[in-house]
Amino acid sequence: MPVLRAVMGGIFLFLGQELNFFFAAAMAALIGLRLTPLIPQEWPHWSEYALMLGLATATAAIVIARERAGYFISGFLVGSYILVEYYEPGILTLPLLPFLVGGMIGALVVGIFTEWASMVVSCLVGAYFLTNLFVLSPMTKARLAPDCLLSVR
Repeated sequence: MPVLRAVMGGIFLFLGQELNFFFAAAMAALIGLRLTPLIPQEWPHWSEYALMLGLATATAAIVIARERAGYFISGFLVGSYILVEYYEPGILTLPLLPFLVGGMIGALVVGIFTEWASMVVSCLVGAYFLTNLFVLSPMTKARLAPDCLLSVR
């Protein structure tokens, strides 16, 4: 999974605005990942992947067919993902209120400012994915900041 996040982060960081359909499809797949706990346990395990692939494919097709609507869809998906990730980071749930509020804010911002907002948002999401891969251990953080250890008495 870290390799996939690194590849997605790099693509978002450098090519997110040019590949708006990929950006929207990846955001739909990440939201689909948070929806997988809602799938009944009796269903086969591949149904989780089918849900994510189906959401990503449908979103990419809509964005390719309608470029202007694609900006609103991309904005909704990225806004909802960012606010849900802020509200409950790394947990496979999808709280409804942060999802809708973040989606509406994201859709308005990216839909109104189109290419500029898409460029900024895709770079920020790509940087977020890449920086989460390089986390320092607590001991390394303490070694890098010795002045804070000396001030404690």
